[in-house]
Amino acid sequence: MSIRAPQADVSQSSARSGQVSGKFEAVPGKAAAVGAPAVPDDTVTLTGAAAQLLRLEESLAAMPDVDSNRVTAIKAAIAQGSYQVDAEKIVQRLLDVENDLF
Repeated sequence: MSIRAPQADVSQSSARSGQVSGKFEAVPGKAAAVGAPAVPDDTVTLTGAAAQLLRLEESLAAMPDVDSNRVTAIKAAIAQGSYQVDAEKIVQRLLDVENDLF
């Protein structure tokens, strides 16, 4: 018997938890084994933290990748010749990143 991937239905029943459920379906035209039991629905309940992470992921996906106002301001500063690079600040942040890695 062939089985398709589950069809997920994501819903949130409250702010503390969400629920994901899916069903396995037999592929049409394929015979099931005689006397084979029906496949029950699978259900997964998310914890409050998992549901919160899901909402956070959705809100981050909705945010733009680039702050166009900041890009415009930096371009204007470069064009005017007033953009200053603070080498000490760059070095310190690079060192901070390296320290965080190890």
